[in-house]
Amino acid sequence: MGSRPSLPAVLQLRPYQQRWIDDSSRFKGAVKSARVGFTFATMGEAVLDCLARPASWTALGAAKAQAIEAVDAAQKIREAMGAVAEMYDEPFADELGVSSETQTRIQFANGSRIIALPANPRTARGYPGNAILDEYAHVQDSYSIWAAIARQVALGHKLRALSTPNGEQGKFFDLAREFGLTDGVAPSPNPMRKGAWSWHWVDIHTAVREGCPIDIEEMRDLFKDEEIFSQEFLCAFLKAAGAWLPLALIAGAEDADATMDWPPGYVPAGPLSLGIDVGRDGDRTVAWLDEMIGDVAWTRMVMRLHNVPFFSPEGERRHNDQARLLLPWVQMATRTAMDSTGIGLGLFEFLASQCPGRVMGVNFGGSVPVGENVPASFASRTGSVKIKTDLAVRMKQRFEQGKNRIPHHPEVRQELQAVKREYSGGAIKFEAPRIEIDTAVAGGVKRKVFAHADSFWAKALADLAAAGAPAAVLTTLEQREEWKRRENRGVLSQLTAQLAAHEREISGKAEPQEAFARERKPLWS
Repeated sequence: MGSRPSLPAVLQLRPYQQRWIDDSSRFKGAVKSARVGFTFATMGEAVLDCLARPASWTALGAAKAQAIEAVDAAQKIREAMGAVAEMYDEPFADELGVSSETQTRIQFANGSRIIALPANPRTARGYPGNAILDEYAHVQDSYSIWAAIARQVALGHKLRALSTPNGEQGKFFDLAREFGLTDGVAPSPNPMRKGAWSWHWVDIHTAVREGCPIDIEEMRDLFKDEEIFSQEFLCAFLKAAGAWLPLALIAGAEDADATMDWPPGYVPAGPLSLGIDVGRDGDRTVAWLDEMIGDVAWTRMVMRLHNVPFFSPEGERRHNDQARLLLPWVQMATRTAMDSTGIGLGLFEFLASQCPGRVMGVNFGGSVPVGENVPASFASRTGSVKIKTDLAVRMKQRFEQGKNRIPHHPEVRQELQAVKREYSGGAIKFEAPRIEIDTAVAGGVKRKVFAHADSFWAKALADLAAAGAPAAVLTTLEQREEWKRRENRGVLSQLTAQLAAHEREISGKAEPQEAFARERKPLWS
């Protein structure tokens, strides 16, 4: 085993690139400016390692373009050094078979190899050995990729994680925050070392001082957005500006004992509160189930339904519609609060008829008087607040009081952060952009769907269910009395009644009293 060679003089390295290559730490991370040559330096280290000894390096890029850039850099370095190697493209294959991904392989004469691929959980599991996560802050499924890549380097291999920032989200941000590198300020010393890790921080000012030929003011003028410029060139992670729930609140509530799926065989010790935010085609229906242990809400289940019909047509099996998927959870819950606005009305009526007195509908378009939970500053000129405002304020108060334990899940975190507080017409409202996501179908074809902070509102409704029945519910239920008196019901309501009758026929139970006929009594004590 020989010593590692050096790069030839023809490959001019800047000091920060040389420091990165010379750093022999097993785990290395870099928070760095865009376009300062860190991918080139990282591939230089991989090529030198491959020439010194038989070695395997897998470079995972945030997209195919990053993977191509990485392998092109490695090939230029190999050619400059006169090393013998073969480069070719081939399909990526693993124990699941041949995938649609194409990988580029550089195979050296001594058996070493460098393989470049777009990053996803499957490719990250592909090859044990040394690993490079290039532009890691910009990959999708960063937590799944991290779990896979950590396994691949377990037997003493090296790991390199480098990226420009990409907001306060994802595994790269978590790592940078752990090592104190998220505020756009260089660490001291730089690089800084902690345990097996070494972290380098190179913003554009550092890079220019050390020879990088970028015109800083020209770039600033080109971007015309100081926040984006700061993220791309000054190593500052763009904050979730305007987010109603700050990341620190969400992260502080995340707990390993809170679960996305109901734990098998689990017997709850406290009452269960269920919130249901209803969606159909583009948006999703999300059901959020909390168990109250004392005054702390522990999440036990979060169900996301993508493009699932509310009801199956008459005569078809009814096991895969929203009504049947949600009914067991409503029956299990002590209390349920659900969106009964617009398209959610029929689903609410069905579930309420199956669990009389335990399901309340919430009209998201309604208002309630200012109560003790909502500051007067949130009220409109009429002295009332929107129901969404009541829900959002109640939810934030519980997070601030440390009374929530939620799962650590990237999509849930993203949706909880998505809701923004906005001023409109002299009042405050809470809205969220539609977030494009992938359906979570393992091994299947992914479809693009959208989330509209569905998890946020489902959790807020679960908090409302746990709190009891405020005035907002009575307002909603009074509207149900008017609907009940109508003689000509719509098709959706007729289908709801048919399904309820079918349920009673199967169970042999007498017809239950409709939930909205109980409006003059408290929903629950």
